[in-house]
Amino acid sequence: MQEKSKKRKLLFILSIILLIGLLFLEVIYIIQKNNRYQLKNKTYYEVTLNPNNYFLTDKLEANNYYIANSIKNIDIYFDYYLKNKIKENINYSYDITATIKSYADNGTKLIWTKNFNLKNIDNINEKEIKIKENYKLDYQYYVNYVNSFQEYYNIKTENYLYLKLNVIINDKDNLYVELTIPLSNDIIEITLKEEKAFLENNKENITQKEIIVFIILGIATIYLVSKILFNKNNEKTILKAYQDIIIKIQNKPNINIDNIIYLTNLKDLISVAVNNNSNIFNYQNSYYTIIDNIYYIYDFEKNI
Repeated sequence: MQEKSKKRKLLFILSIILLIGLLFLEVIYIIQKNNRYQLKNKTYYEVTLNPNNYFLTDKLEANNYYIANSIKNIDIYFDYYLKNKIKENINYSYDITATIKSYADNGTKLIWTKNFNLKNIDNINEKEIKIKENYKLDYQYYVNYVNSFQEYYNIKTENYLYLKLNVIINDKDNLYVELTIPLSNDIIEITLKEEKAFLENNKENITQKEIIVFIILGIATIYLVSKILFNKNNEKTILKAYQDIIIKIQNKPNINIDNIIYLTNLKDLISVAVNNNSNIFNYQNSYYTIIDNIYYIYDFEKNI
């Protein structure tokens, strides 16, 4: 009987460990599924100057203000990395484009636009996307282009060049990096914007089945853990009400196994003791009463 109780207790504890482990794995799975792609970008730029007597260097770093007519080239380093954590191949293409946009009324109305295809790479199928491109933008070429437009129509416009890296993943466009470069100001500031719409648009929804599994595992785990915690607390509360008939002993009683009846409910033990006007003896986690030389025993640990 004691051997069976030990096995039942061990099985109960293993069940809790298994459920907690499964619940943990389910949480990890949902998190990974919702973050299927790992995206890194290290795109940056620097400005190469025309020969002059004023600057001590021929290159200026990003995030500065620049004198427009001192600029020779803008060196742009595209460094794009996308990994599919599920290890499936990704079919992708990418292109680098430049677009001139001319505005009137202080930049509020677009009146002319011109597109330039700078580079196009098609149909790559790999487990991860690695794009490393170094593009040297001839800044004065685009300034002269808008100057020619303004001279032809004898107008004054506000002009910008938008340089973009667009990655086509599974036949869908994903603008990732865009530089905005003013073309008609004496002093310019270049802005670099990184789009992360791809990550938001490709989060996988959690299915109804996964939610049901998660809820079942959670309820089962809470039930088993609470059964241990609250069962002990409730039984101790019951025993407190009968403390006047409980006698605590220090030595383990010598009991003949043939004279033992194991009870699985504490209330049954109390009923036997009360109905027979007998005391309840307590040794460690065991409680028992003796009626007609028969030991009625209830054990906390064996009746979780």
